[in-house]
Amino acid sequence: MAKIPLILLLLAALLPIAFGFRYLRTREFMPYHAAAASTNWDELGLGVQTIILGMLRIVGGGLISYGIALLWLLLPLGRGEPWAVWAILTISLAWIGPTLYVTLMLRKFQPKANTPVVPTLACLVLVLAGVGSSLIV
Repeated sequence: MAKIPLILLLLAALLPIAFGFRYLRTREFMPYHAAAASTNWDELGLGVQTIILGMLRIVGGGLISYGIALLWLLLPLGRGEPWAVWAILTISLAWIGPTLYVTLMLRKFQPKANTPVVPTLACLVLVLAGVGSSLIV
């Protein structure tokens, strides 16, 4: 197995892991959430803040889980096991598809909401390039 697909997919795994830790550590919603909601964190009731923080923790855990799953799948991919390519593509599209949809939906609703469209697209490009190059090699 060539190293290029593995490097591309390694980067694709690290990106959501980094975002996941950001979401786990946050103490309030992201600036783009504030823009989309047209409100500040302090204007929300304690119950709503608690719900939002809980959802952000779930999202953060999901991002980290996806990244870790992708890292584990690099092992069979590196050994040339063909099923790993399809597993990587399947879990990646299952995660990136809804993520990209929501980031675009929020930005369409509120253009000032600087949602993470670019990092999501970067992850998609890295996965597609990694999967594509692994099929060519």
